[in-house]
Amino acid sequence: MPANLDALLRYHTIDLCLQNRFKKWTCEDLANACADYADEVAPRDSRSIPSKRTIQQDIKVMRSADLGYFAPIKNESGCYYYEDEKYSIKNVTLSKLDVENISLASKILGQYKGFDFFKDLHGIFERFESRLQIQIADKLQSNIAFENSQAINGQEFLKPLLNAINEKLVVQITYQKFGDISSKIHQLHPYLLKEYQDFWYVLGWHPASNAIKTFAVDRIENIEIKTDKNFIENLNFHNDTYFKDTIGITFTGDNPEKIVLHVDNEFAPYLIAKPLHQSQQLVETKEKHTIFKYLIVVNQELENILMSHANHISILTPINLRESLKQKLVKALNNFS
Repeated sequence: MPANLDALLRYHTIDLCLQNRFKKWTCEDLANACADYADEVAPRDSRSIPSKRTIQQDIKVMRSADLGYFAPIKNESGCYYYEDEKYSIKNVTLSKLDVENISLASKILGQYKGFDFFKDLHGIFERFESRLQIQIADKLQSNIAFENSQAINGQEFLKPLLNAINEKLVVQITYQKFGDISSKIHQLHPYLLKEYQDFWYVLGWHPASNAIKTFAVDRIENIEIKTDKNFIENLNFHNDTYFKDTIGITFTGDNPEKIVLHVDNEFAPYLIAKPLHQSQQLVETKEKHTIFKYLIVVNQELENILMSHANHISILTPINLRESLKQKLVKALNNFS
């Protein structure tokens, strides 16, 4: 069963308490210890003490196979203790499947350059795992190949930007757009880091524009944290829904449109396997073609994708999108004339 951070902190605290066999630990004692430790890790406005039922459930989980602890926790007269004096959940080793899963995650996340905690994930094994398990992880990773992404400017700013987002800090960035002769200074209240086609972007409130604005991280030359500025939150911005109707990084603010594609059956299986957008619907399949329908905002990224598949698709609606791509295709044809 998955465990959230608060639960994991409680398991850690209960484990520390039960290793101290010179004290009798009641549910109330364990709850207060958990509250104290939580305040040390992440101070809060008000002290939150777990309920007796929460502590009992935590002990049930620790005793079980859910997280692989199998903790030998005993109860006598309302007091808890470890039956095995040498036991600790920190001594629990990872299974072969655990090692394989973490190794795979390390390999995948390691492709995102600029985040040291992704790159260093494999080093976790060396702190608590046997040499044999490390060899299992290395062998698994050697059998996985990814497209080699090129080093992109600005990757050193990813972690500072993420920290600023998490800590709600205002940043001042030195930024030079493509085509500009010189760089400019921008103040930004960052909300989100987004990756698209190997490039990273940071979105946030831009006071000079009085709007949410997107900056390409590879065009950033310098970042400075402005501790003297108050962070402005936007209650209308939600990370998980902001790009819901959009492909790529260009947010126009326009309403999504119904787009209907006529796709030849040579290419249709690829769209079925990997939809262009989460709104994709298969309308009908004929002998030689398939009709797909979308509800999506028209932007440059969408047009680029449709252009890349122009030899397999045609746009039935909207007409203005069809005409826009038609003009681009005519220009492309002239380039090869």
